[in-house]
Amino acid sequence: MVVTSEHAGFEKHLEKVVPSGPKASEKVSQQVLGAVLQELAIAAPHGCLRSELLNRVGPGDGSTYSAATLSKALAALERAHLISKRAVYTGPSSGGRPPERYTLGSELWAMVGVHISISQNRHHTVTCTIRDLSARLIDTKDLSLTKEPESAQIAQQIGDFVQRMIAKWRHGRAEARILGVGVEVPGHVHRGKVMDAPHSGWEHAAPLAIDLGKALGGELTVVLDNDVNLIALREMYRPDRRTRPQDGAVVAVFDEGVGAGLVVGGRVHRGHSGAAGEPGHNPVFMGAGDPRLPRKASAPKQAGTYPAFRDPCNCGKLHHIDCYAIPDRIAGELGQPLTEFTRLAGEPAYDGNKLTATGKAFWTAGAALGQGIVSLIHAHNPGWLLLLLPAALAEAEPGVAELKDQTAAGLYRQAIETIVNEQAFSSTADDARRGGKYLEVRATAGDPAGGDLKGRGPEKAARNAAVRVLDDFIAHALKQDNCVREQPVEAASVRAVPVGLDERQLAKERQLALTKELREILKYHDPEGLLGAEPLADQYYTEEYELLRLVKDERLDSDSVSELWRRSFSPSKLLVDESKRSEFTRELVTLQARWSSGRIAPVTR
Repeated sequence: MVVTSEHAGFEKHLEKVVPSGPKASEKVSQQVLGAVLQELAIAAPHGCLRSELLNRVGPGDGSTYSAATLSKALAALERAHLISKRAVYTGPSSGGRPPERYTLGSELWAMVGVHISISQNRHHTVTCTIRDLSARLIDTKDLSLTKEPESAQIAQQIGDFVQRMIAKWRHGRAEARILGVGVEVPGHVHRGKVMDAPHSGWEHAAPLAIDLGKALGGELTVVLDNDVNLIALREMYRPDRRTRPQDGAVVAVFDEGVGAGLVVGGRVHRGHSGAAGEPGHNPVFMGAGDPRLPRKASAPKQAGTYPAFRDPCNCGKLHHIDCYAIPDRIAGELGQPLTEFTRLAGEPAYDGNKLTATGKAFWTAGAALGQGIVSLIHAHNPGWLLLLLPAALAEAEPGVAELKDQTAAGLYRQAIETIVNEQAFSSTADDARRGGKYLEVRATAGDPAGGDLKGRGPEKAARNAAVRVLDDFIAHALKQDNCVREQPVEAASVRAVPVGLDERQLAKERQLALTKELREILKYHDPEGLLGAEPLADQYYTEEYELLRLVKDERLDSDSVSELWRRSFSPSKLLVDESKRSEFTRELVTLQARWSSGRIAPVTR
């Protein structure tokens, strides 16, 4: 079995649920376990009756598992304390066993969610919560970070803090277990690294999840994700998930940026390298102009002044939606600090029949956001779209008889709806609105579920990070993640040497497919930085040949890759970068497992 390193902890958990060598009558596949957990996660915290699970839990093709299969899965999960059950008494007994309601989790399991508050190139505080598997709060604490800029130093501070909280929760219960640790940050995140977070001050590709995993002793699975992706994920675990379209989107406007989370086929879509859903960096208000070379960003604003619409985005580029649509820029355009935004939002947009400077700024900002939403609608065609806005904007109404009667915030909302109506193609706007008159809007500061999170943004963000742990664990059980397991292959179905022309051609095509995938890995990682703008991986021709030989001989591992690189490159950039070497080797080992199990598809057939 080959399991990617970041999910090794999940595999250990699943091995505890179904230990090796169980009785035949107790054997159950991980996919069935994952399907049960997913249904209970959607229904959390209330859970499901056994009869409801029988009608809903299946392999994903519209069918359901048999009562015997479901019973084995429920028994295995209950023995591992991942689920609990209780009898449901609805009235006078009529004989027989009362209905049973199953819920996710028990007092022996918890998961950790971490929110890192980042603003103006500073790491302010960390909010750490421990939650049960139904995401109910057990404990929460805040940590003030020191000003260390390096990922490893930040991770060590967070790791020590998390370990103390876990030790407190486990006190006196040696059998208590943590499912994993989820971490939420703004910006571009990919494979456990913070690739680009304009407000963070981190170096590019800071390996935060890897560093935090080390700080926690290497025993716990750590998952890292973007803040708005986690909001989209949370939307997929609301009780109305079964009645919602499988494709949706969340657009969130924060004080310092606009982000989006995309849901495709019931799963959060993160794109090739985790950068999907960044409408804040779409360009707007760009005329055709004259032919020119790319413009350089102007100098940053001086201390004591406020960034306005004409100033560069935090990423350094010009004319991005983040330059217009966010409270920080709206207030700055009016020469005011961000603290005055709520007051400005409540001001009249018109003085009589004349548009005020405040009204103009809010209309411009809303129109810019509307253009970004239209682009997202066209690219994704979501069946629902949730727009999260600061409370001062969310509470305004776009639909009044006369624009001159609007507040500035109402004009912002109307600008969004106007642009979407004018520019959205065909039925895409209606699809996103799900038949409503306006886009669904909620305030970023609140939560419609209320409960322990009402008005508590950092705890809500940390909760979403914890839910990501559960979602990853379920995806691992369902084999929907990037982990690859060797599949048993009947000896009769595999010959060492193809004997017929068809088989020889198939073997040739499989090897071409293997070569193509290996070249893609080399091009993506470019371990020694040799490719530059070259579209091909020819600079690694010798290494490609050796790697192909290792894969086909099933001798590729971390040591063999390191030895090959020591012979080929001196000095080697790959060998001095532990995280890069680990990620590169992991993809090669996964490729080897797919080749060995016959899962490399031919290029042509």
